[in-house]
Amino acid sequence: MMGICTPDSGDEHSSTWLRHKKHFIILSSAGKPIWSRHGDESRISSFTGVIQAIISFFQDSDDTIRSIHAGDCKFVFLLKGPLYFVAISKTGESDALLKGQLVYLHNQIISVLTSTQLTRIFEQRVNYDLRRLLGGTEVFLDSLSTSFDGDHSSMLGSLQVLRLPRSTRDAAGRLLSKAKDIKDLLYTMIVAKDKLVTLLRPRKHSLHPSDLHLLFNMLTGSTTFHTAESWTPLCLPKFNSTGFLHAYICYIDQDISVVMISTSKDNFFELSNWKEKLVKDLNSEEVLQSIQNASNRLYTVDDIGIPKLLHFMYKSKTQIQFTSPDHTGMYVDDTNRRRLYRLYQHVFDRMHSRTRALKLYYHRNDKEAILGWITSTFELYVVYAPDTPKSVIISHSNQLLRWIKKNDDNLFILHSPVF
Repeated sequence: MMGICTPDSGDEHSSTWLRHKKHFIILSSAGKPIWSRHGDESRISSFTGVIQAIISFFQDSDDTIRSIHAGDCKFVFLLKGPLYFVAISKTGESDALLKGQLVYLHNQIISVLTSTQLTRIFEQRVNYDLRRLLGGTEVFLDSLSTSFDGDHSSMLGSLQVLRLPRSTRDAAGRLLSKAKDIKDLLYTMIVAKDKLVTLLRPRKHSLHPSDLHLLFNMLTGSTTFHTAESWTPLCLPKFNSTGFLHAYICYIDQDISVVMISTSKDNFFELSNWKEKLVKDLNSEEVLQSIQNASNRLYTVDDIGIPKLLHFMYKSKTQIQFTSPDHTGMYVDDTNRRRLYRLYQHVFDRMHSRTRALKLYYHRNDKEAILGWITSTFELYVVYAPDTPKSVIISHSNQLLRWIKKNDDNLFILHSPVF
């Protein structure tokens, strides 16, 4: 079975391909390669043909293949109509985590094409080469798959918010609220890097975190949006997978963008004019400078002052938002940061196990000790030095919870402006 990991055995492309511990492949139900995370998808056509044959073997028996485990190599499958998604991993990630990542890749394609358009294309031509329509958008699939190894937003199913003084966030929300009278406007937001600053939304509609993740991935996945105002069609699968909205995107400062989502394809100039007024107001009230300062200097565990605390992630289930400090200490090193990332995945997966979910979980190695703690209102994953006694971990974790509670109005968006 390990031979299946090699697309074209014996050539230089194959040896380079195998150096990576994780691959994502998208193919059509006819076996045509559409996208590959590593290497050239045109070089793996024989490989995708084998994958298609394996899937068809199970389908012929009225069954659906979910995963294959071959030693330390794991194959996870997601079949979505005319498209097949496959993860091949030696990272130790669980089937559930890998499948969740495949769902995101599927939604990324839907965000470009819509489910209706995708179905219609393959109903007319089952052998259609989808790369023609995806041309230029592969960077978003690349960026999204890279984020799975460095950003826990998708795993936690929540948004990371920029820590900001409440007065600054309230001022930004108040200024955004002036857009509520613009016809056909659905959402307006300010984003700093990949963190949400504030969001204006209709009173009866909120954006699903996964839709916002796709939007943020679009912002960070391509430098094109940094150079000029953009007006682009966009499908938000959780909002409506069958139709397009239109997104106005403009970077108003370094790594700070304004995004407005409209149901109309014709109000680019109205939104552009309103953005000019918004930027003027943000500057005159010094809100933009405050956002930039917060974005340039993220908070760290040293700001909290808890001994032996190395890192943590806290998710508010009520707000569907999470907060986490910047990486410092040994986690500035890439190797240690990757280990921490996998450690969080391990604890999350263990606590969310379908067969035996846990409320508390403790794990220690020679580098760190980690406690996972889930209640009806929050999830906490907190990392300490490995020699920290369990009793100290519990007491210091409660101290951390008190600090979060004290600072929740600057760590989270508690009152999003609505219209």
